Amino acid sequence: MKRITGILLVMALLASIVGCGDNKTGGDETSSQNGTTSDAETKSEYDYPALDCGGDKLTILNPQNLWGMYTYLDHESMTGEIIDDAVYNRNRMLEDKFKFKLEVVEFPLDECYTQVQTTVTAGDDTYDAAYVRGDKIAAVVSGGLAMNLYDVPGLQLDKPWWNQSVVSEATVGTDDKALYFMLNELSLCSFDLVWSIFFNENMMEDLGKEMPYDIVRDGKWTIDEFNKMLKWGTNLNGDSSFEFSYDNSSIYGFTSFYRICEAMIIGSGNRYVTKSADGIPALSLENDRFYNTAEKLANIFGTEGDYIEANQNGVSYDKIFMAGRALFYGGEVKASGVFRDMDDSFGILPLPKYDENQESYYGWMNFDTPTLIVPATSKNPERTGILLDALSYHSYKDVLPAYYNVRVSQKSLRNDDSIEMLGIIRDSLYYDASIAFGWTSKLASSLRNAIIKGDSNVASIIAANKDAVSENIAKTLENLE
Repeated sequence: MKRITGILLVMALLASIVGCGDNKTGGDETSSQNGTTSDAETKSEYDYPALDCGGDKLTILNPQNLWGMYTYLDHESMTGEIIDDAVYNRNRMLEDKFKFKLEVVEFPLDECYTQVQTTVTAGDDTYDAAYVRGDKIAAVVSGGLAMNLYDVPGLQLDKPWWNQSVVSEATVGTDDKALYFMLNELSLCSFDLVWSIFFNENMMEDLGKEMPYDIVRDGKWTIDEFNKMLKWGTNLNGDSSFEFSYDNSSIYGFTSFYRICEAMIIGSGNRYVTKSADGIPALSLENDRFYNTAEKLANIFGTEGDYIEANQNGVSYDKIFMAGRALFYGGEVKASGVFRDMDDSFGILPLPKYDENQESYYGWMNFDTPTLIVPATSKNPERTGILLDALSYHSYKDVLPAYYNVRVSQKSLRNDDSIEMLGIIRDSLYYDASIAFGWTSKLASSLRNAIIKGDSNVASIIAANKDAVSENIAKTLENLE
């Protein structure tokens, strides 16, 4: 019976990806805001433009495999792996339809920006499209290295195969709109790097506690609830202190590394920047909600034993969690693949809300995710737009369901509840463009560095950075003009 239930849940989840996307998670926001779509949208067939490329290449710059993510845009042949074959079939079908040849050129991620900068500066049209590290987007925009995607014919940016959170957050202006980068399932990295919370089911059961899945379903998975639960795991277990050693026995409530702080700020509904009615962004952290969030998070991170920062000096938060020495773990979705060999059973949850009144959960999309641009020297923007849009549609329709199926069939996620939680995370994606643009990079890191050390005195940090944020925004707007 459990196997049948699991199959039904998977079928329902896949249907929600390529069909209706109005799954609500503790609120009344529609999922189309987060990159999914409605029945009416997906029932209509894709309108393929008339295009014959005469055998020309579409050349995409792509990062080499890294961080355990699925970075591949193409394969030389079928491999028998579900995702690989879906990617291969997508490409060959569209190559045949539009009479073009897909060429993927790969470099280490940190070199992709240099490739774009060098070729565009030289007036070279080598790349029709490119992926660059997300924290290089500010340099891409200020350097005039990318086209405004609203000026690229053929891109249907209002469709669900383009992430609508990125469209909303990264677009500047209302009349003369500007959008210079995008994320979607053409590259699966963007979802691999979405932040979430994992927990050890065996430890939870040994503690005599209920699994938190129903709390998530009821919209009650909040920072306060998370803080209460993680304390169940905190235990010296015979050690004299919580100082970490692989030879010690102490158990921690929660382990991760500093980036989890930024993820939880976003997950609790705070926004570094919001836009006015005319599309102009401005700092929006000076409010009680953020100050209270900072206090709640500082209490978690600053309590010895409740949290251990573990991503340096040879200490790995992955290993701590896999060894059963932390009840909770903060990491990206891709970590589920890392845990395949873990002895204990684990589950995945969305990032906690600020409180029960928060309408939706939010899955923070990592700002250094490989991010799609169309270089300013792309030789045929109309052709590029048509091909990218069609590739993106079939990635959304054909590749993304295969990606979910692999995560289930290969035991990355081990139970029906986690499969359902993954769907909630997928329906809650949020992209913070302010860090990508560089407007709030220094502010965000300063806030993170304080909160992760247990310091909730953030008003002074905001005051010290407020003018710089405004100047950064003004500089970007001036560059766009």
